[in-house]
Amino acid sequence: MKTQGKYGVTAKATAQVLCEDVRNFSTRRRNILYLMHRYLVENGYYSSAESLKTEGHLSEEYELCDNIDLDAMYLEYASFFNLKFGKYPKILKKVGAKIKVEMSGKGQEKPVVKDITKNAKTTPTTEASLANWHISMGAATAALNNEQPLQIKKMETAVDANGQETSNGYEIEHGHLGADDALFSSMDWQSLAELVKTSILQENIKLKWSDVCGNQRAIELIKEAVLTPIEYPQLFAHGLKPWRSLLLHGPPGSGKTFLAKALYSETQGLVTFFNITASIMVSKWRGESEKILRVLFHMAAKRAPSVIFLDEIESLTSKRDRSTDHESSKRFKNELLQLLDGMEHTLNGVFVLASTNLPWDIDEAFLRRFEKKLLVQLPNAAERSCLISRLLGSSISLNARLLEQLVEISDQFTGDEIRLACKEISMHRVRCATKLADRSTGLPKESQAAIEANVEKAFRQVRPLGQKLLAKHEQWQQENGS
Repeated sequence: MKTQGKYGVTAKATAQVLCEDVRNFSTRRRNILYLMHRYLVENGYYSSAESLKTEGHLSEEYELCDNIDLDAMYLEYASFFNLKFGKYPKILKKVGAKIKVEMSGKGQEKPVVKDITKNAKTTPTTEASLANWHISMGAATAALNNEQPLQIKKMETAVDANGQETSNGYEIEHGHLGADDALFSSMDWQSLAELVKTSILQENIKLKWSDVCGNQRAIELIKEAVLTPIEYPQLFAHGLKPWRSLLLHGPPGSGKTFLAKALYSETQGLVTFFNITASIMVSKWRGESEKILRVLFHMAAKRAPSVIFLDEIESLTSKRDRSTDHESSKRFKNELLQLLDGMEHTLNGVFVLASTNLPWDIDEAFLRRFEKKLLVQLPNAAERSCLISRLLGSSISLNARLLEQLVEISDQFTGDEIRLACKEISMHRVRCATKLADRSTGLPKESQAAIEANVEKAFRQVRPLGQKLLAKHEQWQQENGS
């Protein structure tokens, strides 16, 4: 075999050298010692690292690469183990076995029984094992000296009140203990449950339904689905089910997410609110995204009443007949379809609230799962007047003529675009304050005409985007809405 080429050792020869290097026991042992030394140093065990360096005869000749560490190797091994066997490796705490020593003699009416595990409960594992060995050996010696028969039996497994056998060893799980039921008995499911728990909102948001300008139809539907079953459970005691899913669509900035925030604020302490994004749902590991979905709906059912809010849902529920779809994406969508379809029977008390700017990109099967599909309308003249007065009333004085003019300019504006225009007016006053050279003279007082001109200019700078999509949303609502 040719090992030398024009540019030195060939790739094949290099691979063989590396393979032999890995298979060599002494080289492998040396590499492990260096990995352990690095791990101890990085975690602050300097005395242990120095002892390992001395006893292992480690020198400064070798240095580990930055991309090699024990954590990465353990995670890689755990992932391989899970892929091969369907579960992650676990570490068990060692507990001494229960042994019963019975010594019986001719002069004794009853056998003397010694339970040697009593001391093991209050001593460390290694010390308990040594104590067990010494006690058993001492008992055996005494039995031989007295010529008494020695019987060593393994203690029976404890049985709990339900008749189930229990073990003395307990598992040290890498995830969260105390899960809801058997679904979270493995470390794999527990780690996914911890990930889903991060989506539960616990922020202190102070909003009221009165802070929402317009969209009374959407507010009524949300109240019917979430608040009415809590306040009047007797109305749903005879087979009637509340709304279980609602899809909000409309131009960007029309207030879909704001409605979800108001719902969370009004139901704090009463409802568990899951704020789901694509970063939580999508995983690079095969089959893990479907598991996250199942854990999400399972936890929502266990913590009912609960709300699952899926913002920008078109990124997760696009049409399934596209040639660009990956196999993992198809499996994820099929799992979500099954969970949404089975909610009425198994997931009582769970309400799915979704929002989208592109409802026509959602697959028809998902649209069927949503019981209500509602267009979030742009604010009308009265709602725009109320919103402008609320945002500008504390900063400038608005007369009736100026307010009417701003309402006319902001026609086809979304609520967020009106907010941006009002923010531009406030920032203009900040610019005037920062440009003032002599602060001792105070702020120059602007005339009412100048104020009105600046306000009108700020509103005219906004280019409304909602009017471009509003007609398409209205047509879609007529064809598919409910």
